[in-house]
Amino acid sequence: MRNWGKTIKRESTAKNAYSFTEEEQLLLYRIARDLLNGRDYGDLLASVLDATIQALGADRGCIVVREGGQFRATVVRNFRNQALAEAQEKISNTIARTAVEEGQILLIGDAQTSIPFRSHSSVRKLGLRSVLCAPLIARNEAFAVIYLENRDISNRFGERQRQILAEICSLAGPRLQVAVQAAHAALLAQQSQNLTGEIDGIISVDPQMRKLLQTVSQIAPTDLPVLIQGETGTGKELLARAVYRRSRRANGPFVVLNCAAIPGTLIESELFGHVRGAFTDAKQDRIGLIGAANRGTLFLDEIGEMPLESQARLLRVLQSGDFIRVGSVQQENVDIRVVGASNRDLEKEVEEGRFRKDLFFRLSAVTLHIPPLRERPNDIALLADHFLKSYANRYGRVSPRLSEECVLALSTSVFPGNIRELESEMARLVAVSVPGELIPATSISPRVLGRHRKETKNHEGLPPMSLCEMERKLILSVMEYTHGNRTQAAEVLGISREGLRTKLQKLQIGDTKTVAESE
Repeated sequence: MRNWGKTIKRESTAKNAYSFTEEEQLLLYRIARDLLNGRDYGDLLASVLDATIQALGADRGCIVVREGGQFRATVVRNFRNQALAEAQEKISNTIARTAVEEGQILLIGDAQTSIPFRSHSSVRKLGLRSVLCAPLIARNEAFAVIYLENRDISNRFGERQRQILAEICSLAGPRLQVAVQAAHAALLAQQSQNLTGEIDGIISVDPQMRKLLQTVSQIAPTDLPVLIQGETGTGKELLARAVYRRSRRANGPFVVLNCAAIPGTLIESELFGHVRGAFTDAKQDRIGLIGAANRGTLFLDEIGEMPLESQARLLRVLQSGDFIRVGSVQQENVDIRVVGASNRDLEKEVEEGRFRKDLFFRLSAVTLHIPPLRERPNDIALLADHFLKSYANRYGRVSPRLSEECVLALSTSVFPGNIRELESEMARLVAVSVPGELIPATSISPRVLGRHRKETKNHEGLPPMSLCEMERKLILSVMEYTHGNRTQAAEVLGISREGLRTKLQKLQIGDTKTVAESE
């Protein structure tokens, strides 16, 4: 086992004998200040890497985190897409592993002639010259490495650069380890949450939605851009998260930008980031949401609101991964998947010149249409019951129950605000109803009932019918969804298994030979 204590002591002794210049001390101060500012995981790693590359004269670099014995490049700079995988799989498994195993900074003047590394095919293939690689150590554990290189100049790094990097690692190690552990804990929590639901938190017994979720399962493992279209309140972000959770990028970040919530003049800075001095209030560099989403998924909600100029820059990111921060001339590269969403008809927006045709074609290779709630009448009672229980639990109350008249009124109502409006109505009913009691139809908001009276006459999807027939249709739909499993169907309907058996007999739905039993 590596004696990290001796290694740390040896680095510390050498460091004390070195005198830093005023410029170097200022660099270390800026890094220390950033570490204390409580920034998020991605920004913190990027800030340290950017400052280190600039100060030491590297032309590219990465921070590689050790996860379960393997190395993963978490933040990278100036690697193009085709070199990114090699940087992770080859460089990380040779030079980075050596730095961790030896517990000290590797200073390689020319990797092409260096005896320990020149025989490695990755070193020859990538044309490596000057390399500086340092382990980040905290609590006697090397949990990551900072990897820097210069491909054009041999002996670019010397003892001065090695000592500066040693000081940076000494400053950053403890703080970055906390950030890495926090990110890992958040990932485990997210994965645990994902295991609790079969359809990523999306509640539905509707055949259209089941088909849509099947499509999500098929396209999620790819890296294709996705366009989600649907009316306001239908759950577009929830579906985007389902795409993310089922993708190979589930270990990476999920970054959200609501394009309608930010003025057009600020979107580019928010999306692409900026450098200090780019405009009046740009007092420090900012990574931007595209950079923060590296190795993950960027969700652009209401993408139809994005200005045309920003659309052109986004198209370049989709095509090559290249972008430039506001106020900078240095090109950067990211590896992200973009999921866009809009409640507008983007094809019509293209025809009217408000959305770029080339961006639309790039995004719409995979298009997911979420049906509005009025086309999913069998989901209304299910969702209403879910929201009632959720809000009652939030307020520490016993959940009230929907009466049969209330279920009928809701199921035949038109919800322009879709699921969001239904949720709001259920939250109100929990607040004004007696805990545990039946909610009468008269408690429903007059706004909802008013639309019900005016709009259900011509609503072909759900013709007028008796309460008994409505209940029969709902139970048949749920039984089809659970493939005849009565236990699961009873759970979905919110009744006991014996209660379901009684209703099946009363409504003459199937028999014990045709409907599967599940004990």
